[in-house]
This record gives sequence, C-alpha cells and structure tokens, in this order.
Amino acid sequence: MKTCRSLSTTVLRLVCGAMGGLLLTATAAHAQATASSSYTVAVSGTLGTPTKTGAAAPGAGATAPEAVSCTGPLKLSAVTVRDPIMPPSVVFSFDSRGLSCVGQTSKIAYLNSGQANLTRPLVPTDVIETTFAFYQDVPGGYLKARTAVATLNVSYNTTTGALTSATGSIKTF
Repeated sequence: MKTCRSLSTTVLRLVCGAMGGLLLTATAAHAQATASSSYTVAVSGTLGTPTKTGAAAPGAGATAPEAVSCTGPLKLSAVTVRDPIMPPSVVFSFDSRGLSCVGQTSKIAYLNSGQANLTRPLVPTDVIETTFAFYQDVPGGYLKARTAVATLNVSYNTTTGALTSATGSIKTF
C-alpha cells in the first residue's frame, strides 16, 4: 500500500511538473504580424557638392570628390507587429540599390549598398533617416566609398497598421 501511494504521488508530481513547464513555455512570444505594405518612392538628388575639376577640398592637398547625380526608386516595406505585452511596432525595410547614380565630372556609374531593416514604434507619422554607402562602379571603387543619407517621411493607419503614404529624399551625410 505504501509503494502504491508513493508511486501515484511520484506520477502526479511528474504530470504536474510537465504541465507547469508547458504553461511557462506557452507564454513566450505571441507577437503577430498584422499588416504588410510596401511603397516605391521616386527620388533624385545630387550627392556631394559640385566642384570645379581639380579644385582642392578645403584644408586638403588632394582634389575634392566629384558630385554624383542620382535618380530612381527607393523601395520601402513595412510589417506591423502586435504583441500583447509591448506596444505595436513596425519592422521597416529600405532598399536604395535601384538608384541610378553617375559622377557629374567623370560620367562614371556609381553603385550603393543601401539596405536597412529597422524596428520602429507604430505611430501615425514617422521620419526615418538611414545612411548608405555609394562608390564608383570600378575595380576597388568600394575602397573609396562615401556616405549618403536617405530621409523618409511615412504615414501609417494605426488601426490596420498599413503604410498609407511615403516620400523620400537623399543627400550627402
């Protein structure tokens, strides 16, 4: 009788422990993606300041880097995430690799590395600034990369979490 009671107590403890463990792990992340939206924003601008050919940069003995004209799309996407514990947020993605950029003096094409993923609070309007590198499309051009900044003005429907509008601009950092 003592053995039977001890065995049933041990089994009961194991079952209760397993149930408790399941309950504790079940309360982990419950975040749910609720809306996904994307925009393509056309931008154009000059990165750097136009200089005369061979003009020296202030305080430098070398020539200043040339100005670069860029036009094309910035691709934006947003996924709204709602979590019962945290306020709603947006996983925001930015891609500027579709920009067509050309040096004003050399006429050499420029590439850029513009990709970013950011997590932002879900608010009606947001201003997002992110940097990206741009460089000549020549062997080793990436070794002389320069920095630009993209400024994005976005609006969301805070009820649905959808991206409702977006505008953007680019400039030298």
